[in-house]
Amino acid sequence: MDATRTTRQLEETIDDFEKQKILDIKKIFGEFVTVEMAFHAKALEVYTTAFQHIQNIDEEGDLEVFRSLLHPPSYQSRLEIVRANSKTSLNQTASSLGNTGTLQVRCAEIIVCSKGDQVKQET
Repeated sequence: MDATRTTRQLEETIDDFEKQKILDIKKIFGEFVTVEMAFHAKALEVYTTAFQHIQNIDEEGDLEVFRSLLHPPSYQSRLEIVRANSKTSLNQTASSLGNTGTLQVRCAEIIVCSKGDQVKQET
């Protein structure tokens, strides 16, 4: 009788162990799947929003903005303003220096200085 009782207790212990193992696995996999579903649901929300933003892009409007930046309408007038100011500046330099040879050297110094290079001044 002792062997039968011991065998029965051992079978119950094994049965309880298997039952607990199944419950633990069920709980772990259930939590894993729930977390993964939440992650993918959030990813789907983000992708849906991104897709809607992409669909709302105004191709013609963006192309017009690009073209306006590429060829600004006041480009020519700006260029004329710069040219006029440059001529005025050079004319003032020419009148203050007096002769054209010195003017050419002075203009070269101005160009080099505007590029940030150091100029060696010779007299």
